[in-house]
Amino acid sequence: MTKIVGVNTSLSPASSLSDRMSWGENALSAPLSSQRMVPIVNRDQVNPEILRAAEGMETMFLDYMMKVMRQTVPKNDMDLESPATEIYRSMMDAEYAEKAAHHGGIGLADQIIAYLSTQGYHLQEGHEAPKKEKP
Repeated sequence: MTKIVGVNTSLSPASSLSDRMSWGENALSAPLSSQRMVPIVNRDQVNPEILRAAEGMETMFLDYMMKVMRQTVPKNDMDLESPATEIYRSMMDAEYAEKAAHHGGIGLADQIIAYLSTQGYHLQEGHEAPKKEKP
């Protein structure tokens, strides 16, 4: 049986839900199991091409998320909206997403880097396609 770190397992099944769900004050203080630990990535030691690709993926995700979030705001006839303000906001959201991903973001880039490093993915060690012999 895997022991989950930080969880009180001595509570009886009859205890209240609030006693069983004492996860801390916020999401950062929630207990983690050993299998679900967030990897700590030192970005200084990562291949720059992998880092650029991971941050680019996080940038695209954050940009799309902000675009979809803006679409949920209801439009109003009293708004001073024009096509120019929509373009400006989309460019501003793209810049915010890029800056956020470059400075840590939401951790998606770190997850991608950790996944690629566990899979043994290295750009320098790629395999060449086998050459075909001429008949």
